[in-house]
Amino acid sequence: MLRIGIYPRKSVYRDNSDSVQVQITACKDYARLMFKDQELDFRIYDKDEGFSGKNTHRPSFTELMADVKADELDIIIVYKLDRISRSILDFATMMETFQEYNVEFVSSTEKFDTSTPMGRAMLN
Repeated sequence: MLRIGIYPRKSVYRDNSDSVQVQITACKDYARLMFKDQELDFRIYDKDEGFSGKNTHRPSFTELMADVKADELDIIIVYKLDRISRSILDFATMMETFQEYNVEFVSSTEKFDTSTPMGRAMLN
C-alpha cells in the first residue's frame, strides 16, 4: 500500500484561487492516475487554511512533518509548490528531511516529481 500525504493550503479567501477541496481532489486524481496499479492510502493535512506559506509554523504542516519522521508516509503531493512553502530555505530543509526519510515529493500541477529521474535532476 502506498501511503500518500496530501497537503492543501489556501492562505486567504479569493474568488480566483483554488479551494482546499479542489486541491485535494486534484491531488487524489493525480495519484490515482500515476499510481493506478497500486493500493493507495490517502492522508489529508488540511487544517492550514488561512495560514501563510512564508514560514513553517502551521498545524497541519507540523503534523505532516511528524508523520514523515515517524515513517508514516511514502509520498507527499501538493497542488502547487507554493502551497507547502514560499521560502526557499524552508523548502530546502523540508526536502532534505523528505530525502532522509525516503519520502517522494510531487506537485501535481507543476510536473515536479522526485519519484522520477527527471524530477530528482530538477531538485538537484
